[in-house]
Amino acid sequence: MSTPTMTERPVIEPIEILREIELFRHDFFRWHLPRQIWPKTVKRKNQARLTPQEQQSFICAYSTFISSGFLGPFVAIHGDMSHMMHGFMGPVGAERFLPWHRVYLHVLEQHIQAYHPGLGIPYWDWTVDKAVPPWLQNYTPTMIVNGNPVQVVRQPGAANALPAPAAVNGALGSATFDAFESNLENIHNGVHVWVGGTMSIVSTAPADPVFWLHHCNIDRIWAKWEQNKPNLNPTLSGTAVTMDPWTTKEPQTRLTASLGYTYDVLP
Repeated sequence: MSTPTMTERPVIEPIEILREIELFRHDFFRWHLPRQIWPKTVKRKNQARLTPQEQQSFICAYSTFISSGFLGPFVAIHGDMSHMMHGFMGPVGAERFLPWHRVYLHVLEQHIQAYHPGLGIPYWDWTVDKAVPPWLQNYTPTMIVNGNPVQVVRQPGAANALPAPAAVNGALGSATFDAFESNLENIHNGVHVWVGGTMSIVSTAPADPVFWLHHCNIDRIWAKWEQNKPNLNPTLSGTAVTMDPWTTKEPQTRLTASLGYTYDVLP
C-alpha cells in the first residue's frame, strides 16, 4: 500500500486549543479526581467577605462557562416557562419557586467547584449592602442565549429601595410555608426590579452574575426558615415533585447540607 502524498493526506480541521484544554480540565476535575480531596461541604459566604482571590475565581469560572458554551443554554432554562418555578404561574409555581431555584444554584455551583474546589456561590445580603457588589459592577459579560447575544446591563435604583431587615424578619415570621414563600418571593421580585436591565427580564436574568448572588441570599433566608420550622415544606405531588429539567425531587432539597453546602451565617 503506497504512502499518501501531501496532497492526498486528510485535512485536519483546526481546534480551539485553549477551549479544549478548559473542557478537559473541567471534566477531569468533575468526574475523575477522588471525591475525598474535595471539601465535603462547601460554605457559601457573604460576598462582602470574599477575598480578592475568591472574587476573581468566581469571575474566572463565570467567564469560562460563557466561553465554553455552557452558560448561555443554562440561562435559557430559566426562560422556559414549562418548568413552572415562579409564583405568577399559579399555586404549583409558587410551591416550586424555592426548591427549583435551589437546584438551579446547586448545578451551577457544582460546575464552579470543578474549576475551583471549595468555592461556593456567594450571597449578596441586600438588607446590609445597598448597592450592586463593587467587584461585579464593571463585570457585564455578553453571551448567546437562544441564539441571541445578551449583554448584561443594569439600572440600579436608590439604595433605600432595597429590602430592609424588617422585611426579611416579617417573611420569617409567616405562619405557613405558602405565606412565607409569597412574602419572600415578593421581596425577591423587588430586588430583580431594583437591579433593572437584564435582571428585570425572566428569560435573561441569570445572565447577570448578580442573579446568582441574589438567589443565593433568597436560598439562605429559606435555609433559616427550614431551621426554624422544619416541618413546614412545599406540598407538591405527581410530576410537580421533580425539579425538571433535572431529576432532583423536592424532598431531596430540604437540607442544604445534603446537597453539599451550608451558609457562614443565617439571617
